[in-house]
Amino acid sequence: MPYQFECERADCEFVVRSNADDEVVKLARAHARVGHRGRFAQVDIERGIERVDAS
Repeated sequence: MPYQFECERADCEFVVRSNADDEVVKLARAHARVGHRGRFAQVDIERGIERVDAS
């Protein structure tokens, strides 16, 4: 079952989905650096990851 992270910042439509939760974390961190020139707290990333139905 894939994992998904969706950026919660205003006017941001970033969503990443992967079968590997560590890849979702890595891409969410990269998005924060590039897209928002900042960082997301580890707890916010973990809280934002959800398992989604693959169908």
